[in-house]
Amino acid sequence: MGLFDRFKKNESKKEKPKKETVPKDIEIDEEQLALKEIALNSKDRYERANAADQITNQYVALDLSKNVKDRAIRLISINKVEDESLLLDAAENSKFFDVRSFAWERLGENNKSIAEIVINTKKNPKIDEIYDKIVDEETLKWIAIDAEDKRYRNSSVEKIEDPDVLYDLVFKADDKSIRRSAILKDSFTSEDILQKVVMEDKDESVKMEAVRKIENEDLLADIALSEDNAKIRSIIFEKIENPDILKDILLKSPKSDVRLDIIKKIDDEELLTSIALNDSDKIVRSEAVKKITNEENLLKIISNDEDRFVRQIAVKNLNNPKELIKIALNDDDQFVRNHAISNPALCDESDFVYIAINSTHEEIAFEALNHVEDENNFIDILKNAKISSVRKETLDKIDDLETLIRIVLANEDEEFSLKALNKIKVENCLIKIYEQDISENISVRAVSLIKDQKTLTEVARNDDSWRIREAATRKIVSKKVLKEISINDKNEYVRNVAKKRLNL
Repeated sequence: MGLFDRFKKNESKKEKPKKETVPKDIEIDEEQLALKEIALNSKDRYERANAADQITNQYVALDLSKNVKDRAIRLISINKVEDESLLLDAAENSKFFDVRSFAWERLGENNKSIAEIVINTKKNPKIDEIYDKIVDEETLKWIAIDAEDKRYRNSSVEKIEDPDVLYDLVFKADDKSIRRSAILKDSFTSEDILQKVVMEDKDESVKMEAVRKIENEDLLADIALSEDNAKIRSIIFEKIENPDILKDILLKSPKSDVRLDIIKKIDDEELLTSIALNDSDKIVRSEAVKKITNEENLLKIISNDEDRFVRQIAVKNLNNPKELIKIALNDDDQFVRNHAISNPALCDESDFVYIAINSTHEEIAFEALNHVEDENNFIDILKNAKISSVRKETLDKIDDLETLIRIVLANEDEEFSLKALNKIKVENCLIKIYEQDISENISVRAVSLIKDQKTLTEVARNDDSWRIREAATRKIVSKKVLKEISINDKNEYVRNVAKKRLNL
């Protein structure tokens, strides 16, 4: 028998094999069998009782006591049984508790006789009177396990102090509240038994009470390695103070959620780094990374981990702007790059200018622009950024006249040049741009921004492009000039524009 075999639950009464007390080859007198038939089947109650009272064969009497529904018949029958082995058979195997109780009483087992009544009867003052006489703790254990009325079960546990009885009870009671009450008894002290309860019991509340009473950290560690319930593990990890034991659990446990719980309890950066680099579970790795501050270790993780979420967390913990710039420019994953550029350690405007100029990822370059304020830096980005859309975006931040004129004159992108031209307010510059004849669209836009009437009149009279003349006509205020254009311009559309202006 193993150490804990005695604590295995009993089979239910229905499943318990009956002892073969009655020999199979016994010969029973025909008269006795006839009396048995009358006791079983007669419709007359008194005739049945009289037949039972005349039975002398103890095997027949035993059979009736174990199986007959008529209470009077079975009690008359059990009273006929004298042999102790047959009485024990009745006590253990009768279907009826009154027969079992009477049999135990006949055997001198008064505690068991009372227990049968208590177990199978609702609580009442008469039963209380006999129940209060029970002091035998094995009997109380029996009641605590099998009593129909929960009040008797609870009361029995309260009376039990023998630790061995409590240890047995906690593995045999179906009622979880009884198991829990047994564990809470002061005399329930065996931590080995408590460990077994935690590892085998199915009820969370029972397991929690058991684990709360365990102080041996090695036992707690053994439980943690196999325990699925996060609440139980939480209690265990709160109780374990030895960091070496926690590390041992972390390295041994095949359960990722156990390793995850342990990581929250340790600060050994070397161990955390090892977990972050080697654990098979990305969530475990990510939790380890959260507690790592060493830049070299973080960079190893960023370089080696395939999971972008793990790399993102590592990037958030970096404090070296140079490394953050490299990641923002070069990491393959957009989210990792975003975490790099949003890291508070990256705060110098020159770093953002460098990123805006050198990034080949539009979203990163545009984010960098959000951190630039100096116009000279925008001009630098305008001149050097690798992405054309980034260069164009800088224009809203630039008011430097020379830069704006240079953009228009270069006309690398007409839409961009027109946008720059719109920001130029100096009349002479606008006239000079018109005179450069860069493109029809630029000339039209320049003329539309000029206010000088002399210049506008000259353009309206002499320019070869009807679109440019039309733009000038729209700005002319002289009715004389407008009348001249409405008559003499060679383009009907321009003449109509002038006529409409005259009517204003």
